[in-house]
This record gives sequence, structure tokens and C-alpha cells, in this order.
Amino acid sequence: MDWQALAVILVVGLFILLVIGQWTAFALGSVGMVLMVLSRGVYSLDSVGSVVWNLTNNYVLTAVPLFIFMGEIVLRSGISDRFYRGVAAALTWLPGSLLHANIAASAIFSAISGSSVATAASIGTVAIPELRARGYDERIVFGSLAAGGTLGILIPPSIVLILYGALVEESVPRLFMAGLLPGIGLALLFSLYIGVRVALNKSLAPPSAVAHMSFAQRMEHVWHLVPVVALMAVVLGGIYTGIFTPTESAAVGAAGALLLAASHRALSRAMFTDSLYSTVRTSCMILFIIVGAQILVLGLTYADISRQLSGFIVDAELSKWVLFGALVVLYIFLGFFVDGVSMLYITLPVLLPVVQAAGFDLIWFGIVLTILIELGQITPPIGLNLFTIQAISGGRPIGMVIQGSTPFVFIMLAMVLLLAVFPQIALWLAT
Repeated sequence: MDWQALAVILVVGLFILLVIGQWTAFALGSVGMVLMVLSRGVYSLDSVGSVVWNLTNNYVLTAVPLFIFMGEIVLRSGISDRFYRGVAAALTWLPGSLLHANIAASAIFSAISGSSVATAASIGTVAIPELRARGYDERIVFGSLAAGGTLGILIPPSIVLILYGALVEESVPRLFMAGLLPGIGLALLFSLYIGVRVALNKSLAPPSAVAHMSFAQRMEHVWHLVPVVALMAVVLGGIYTGIFTPTESAAVGAAGALLLAASHRALSRAMFTDSLYSTVRTSCMILFIIVGAQILVLGLTYADISRQLSGFIVDAELSKWVLFGALVVLYIFLGFFVDGVSMLYITLPVLLPVVQAAGFDLIWFGIVLTILIELGQITPPIGLNLFTIQAISGGRPIGMVIQGSTPFVFIMLAMVLLLAVFPQIALWLAT
């Protein structure tokens, strides 16, 4: 069977399995094995065991459950509640201070959780009642929280960047460094948009009660920023200075989160057990997707689809930036229907040779790809952040969350354009 027919089977098979609601890992792995059998015969399945063993025996991937566990402890211990109030107290001088607090708290908290949904949920749970009580416009509140949550997979430590680094064999510390400035820049663009909106329409953000606190009361709240910022500094500083590997840094971060929870007298057996269960569930989901994707990669190799498709695109002689535009459109479209980790592992086995042939820097491309994956978190119909915020909104319709998030979609696309024009935004710290 020629590679074009096998490619059609690949696309149709994945589409059908995902549409009928099969687990992503099962869809990827089963289609991969079908390709292996059709191209090399049933005995080719003997290699699946070796592939799974070699993949899971990867030291870098051990950082993933540790970072997830760190975020779970911080989320369940109540530290995020105190932290949000501290950020709000520190930003009282800005118009629409609590909206800026949503962005700033999400940006900093994402450096602890590494998860977009966890960031949106933890900050949103505290922020929504506060802002609703103050009379803030709910659409912009929901949008700032959903968009702020996307920073959780860009600002390091980022689980997506760890997985990307393992997949393309690039340095995870360099990817973390590359994600820092774009993440901060994106947070600043979000806040700039909020500031302009509030300046044009002050009814969107009435004066906050925090603004009427005494200096001593503010400092009492701001003091709660110190433990979280210190934990972030240890985790990221250890990676950037070379003291820790990403895995060691994740272990130190998890231990630090446990110490913080204990210091706040929030470390109970029930909370610890719930954190472990949630970590195991999330880690297993990610690991099974990775295994399924690696089986698909093997199927693509046996069927010669990756090489043939790469050669076809190269022979088409598309200009570098036309190809880049096509990739952006592809990832925006996939973001409507596929979660971030699945998107990463479905596309990169096929597109990585094309990206390399076009001369794109893989560190830079990883940051662009992460932003496009973020975009999928706030675009319907399956944007996870949208549903996370809607679930904690008190029964508000999903349409309100989508309306509030839409302007932030265009801001994220603007950041992709900035990275295309000024790649050093990502590469400066990574060199």
C-alpha cells in the first residue's frame, strides 16, 4: 500500500476515533499499530514493547509528576487564596486593580503550577466572588481569568515545554529561559488591554475596596506574596543557574510546597492524599498520550509518511514565512478540537522534519507552538479554560466567558507575530 493511502487512513482513522469520544492515547496508539500492520505486517508489532520501554525510561519526564504535585499542594492548601489577595493589595494603584491582579496572580502562580487549567481554577475560585461583589463587569472578569490561566503553560516551569523538549531533544532549561520573556510580555499585553478598556469605560471596574485599606493592612496582605515568590525563585533560579536539573528542581519545588502547606497548618492527611490522587490521574493521562503518540510515530516511520510528506512540502518550495503562516493556521484549527498535549504529539512527528528543513530554530518554534497551544485553551468548542471558568462562575452561560476571552485571543496572535518579527524575545535568554 502506498504512503498516500496510508496517510488517508491515518487522518480518517484519527478523526473518527476522536469524534466518537475515544481516549486520545487509544486513538493515537491504535492508528499507529494499524499503520504498522498495513506497511510491515503483523510481526512489526513486536517493536511496540521496546518503544514503550525506551520512552518511559526517560529521566526528563520524571519532572512532570513532580511539578504537577507541587501545583496540587499549593492549590489545595489555600496558599493561592492568600496569594491572590496579596497581589490585589499590591496593585491598588492601577485602574481596574483587581483585573490586573487576575493577570499578575496567574502569571506568578503559573510558575508554580505549570498547568493552565490549575492556574485558571485556583485564581478564579478566589477572584470571581471578590470581583462580582465589587460590581466588576463579568465578561472582562471571566476573560482575564481564562486568558491569565493560559500563562500556566508558557511561563516556566511548563509541562508542555518539558514534553516538547523531550520530543525534539532540545534542552529543557533553555526552553524554560526562552519562555520567560514571552510569558512576561504576554502578561503585560493582557494588562495593557485591560488598562485601556477600563480607562475608556470606568464602569467595567469600580473602585476596589482594597484601595481603601490602610498601609498596614495592605502590607499584611502583600506579605503573603513572599512564600510563593520565594518558592518560584528557588525552582526557577536553580534551573537557570545550573544548580538543579529540571527534575531536581521539580523535587525541590514539591518539597517546598509541602513545607509551605505545613507552615500554614494546611497539610492534612486528606489534602495530601487528594493531591497524590490528582497527580497520579493527570500524570497517567499525559504518559498514556505520550506512549500512544510514540506508537503512532513508529507507524508513521514504517509507513514512510513522515519522510514523504516532508519531501512533498519541501518540493512545493513554499517560502519560509508562507509555511509559518500555514502552520499557525493549522494549530489554530486543531486548537478548536484537540487538547494541547495531544496536539503536540499528533503533529510534531510529521511536522518536525519540515520545520527543521525550513530553518526554524527549534527553541523559538517551541515557544511559538506553546502560545498556539495556549490559544486552544480559550477557543471553543473545547477550550478547557473556558469550561473551567464557566464551572466556577456560578451558573453563568459559556457564551459570556467566550465573549470575555475573545479579545485576548487576538493579543496572543499579536505575540506570535512579535516573535516572528523579533525572535530574540524568545532567544535572548536562551543563548
